[in-house]
Amino acid sequence: MYRHFIVVGEESLIAAMGAECAAEQGSFWAFHDTLFENWTGANSGDFAYSKLQGFSDDLGMDAAAFTDCMENGRGFNRVRAHHEDAMSRGIDATPTVLINGELVFGSYQNFQQAIEAALENAAE
Repeated sequence: MYRHFIVVGEESLIAAMGAECAAEQGSFWAFHDTLFENWTGANSGDFAYSKLQGFSDDLGMDAAAFTDCMENGRGFNRVRAHHEDAMSRGIDATPTVLINGELVFGSYQNFQQAIEAALENAAE
């Protein structure tokens, strides 16, 4: 399950809101991928509201529904809930993964070791 955690600033919040609004139209992963493909740096203008609308258009989404979701804060409420849940679990950085309820931070190797350990424990 993918959860949002805002660490970069306002543009990250807006982008996460856009992804949640895209999810309402079944386009979360396509929108997510578009965000990462178009990111050039923190708060560089890549995720301005007008650009997010353009991404939704490029993906063939219903523009009016996307705008309604963004303007009425439905995406914000879900993003805020994700962020608050993460903070309550002690998460303060990305990427962070929960594996069998244990927080795993950082590198691919950390994730791989934690997954392998969980698989070994499950086999016992």
